[in-house]
Amino acid sequence: MPSQLSRRTFLITMTGSALAVTAGCRPSGLIVPTPYQPGSTDLPPTNTPAAQPTSILTATAAPLDPNYGAVTFDKIIVTSSDKLYDTQYNYNKTPTLDPDAWTLKIDGLVDTPLTLTYADVMALPAYEEMRTIECIGNPVGGGLIGNVVWKGFHLEDVLTKVKIKPTATHAKFEAADGYSTAVKIEYITQPNVMMAHSFNGQVLDKTHGFPLRILMPGLYGQKMPRWIQHIEFLDQDYIGYWEGNGYSNIATINTNSIIKSPSDSASVTAGDRVAIQGVALAAPRKIVKVEIRIDAGDWQPAQLTAGPNPLAWTQWYLLWTPTAPGSYQIAVRATDETGFVQSHDANGPFGRGTRNGTDAIHVITVNAT
Repeated sequence: MPSQLSRRTFLITMTGSALAVTAGCRPSGLIVPTPYQPGSTDLPPTNTPAAQPTSILTATAAPLDPNYGAVTFDKIIVTSSDKLYDTQYNYNKTPTLDPDAWTLKIDGLVDTPLTLTYADVMALPAYEEMRTIECIGNPVGGGLIGNVVWKGFHLEDVLTKVKIKPTATHAKFEAADGYSTAVKIEYITQPNVMMAHSFNGQVLDKTHGFPLRILMPGLYGQKMPRWIQHIEFLDQDYIGYWEGNGYSNIATINTNSIIKSPSDSASVTAGDRVAIQGVALAAPRKIVKVEIRIDAGDWQPAQLTAGPNPLAWTQWYLLWTPTAPGSYQIAVRATDETGFVQSHDANGPFGRGTRNGTDAIHVITVNAT
């Protein structure tokens, strides 16, 4: 029988060790432009200027379009907690959990199984980090994405104590709403896996996973359940709810970019400056370039504002003046640090949410009058 690691011994060991404390789906609403406030994470947002665009895209001298002329994506935006999208396999099963009764159990192929109470979890050394989460079913240009400042503890420090056996190949997750899924062991043992208990300066609410949720770099939300209460290490794969319904069993994030403003079918004023702006994500890969194309013109580089780490989205904007009345198509594409460039349009099935995520190009139409 494996020995059971007591919570008291575990907490004494954890708090005394040299831990590095570093700084489908439905939306709850639209992203609210709440500028990031320095001090919540390790590093401040950084601005990465791109080459100035040419032709009608050089619009600094034009008057501002009254609805879409202001640049607001030059400072990192944090999605407010009440606007963060909500993903559940069954919306009738949102659990209401008693923190005094809830526990997190870690067992299976480990040397020392462990059960933590909510008090234990909150006593662990915590850190804050900005990260973006996205639903695997987010359609091209969709709103099932949010950028949040999370707070929690490093799971790797706990796993060091339970000692995963060499025969373990997968980790299975069980949540209090009945949801389950699994990942290959390299995803849960990679650096910077966070067990989050707070977001945007407050304890998680019921909708977003109180008392605890897992965040693993590079994966869609499908693989990162809320209300988590059991992690079991296995020597074989486990097919969870969404995987059993045809969704990706890997669920790694595709490089994608979204035009947030103007909105599709928006009316703009000919001769006025329009700020085309939005976000891009390839986590954990860095976004190195975002480009905009008007109709069949050349791709033009946008100005970038990167988050404090590659797990947060990169914001971008480009100034453009429609010189004459008419209908214009605006497209966006992103390039990540591996050299991957979005290349195919969102036609047919690519215009909807897919079961593998999507890297299709987002295109909108605006009407100048």
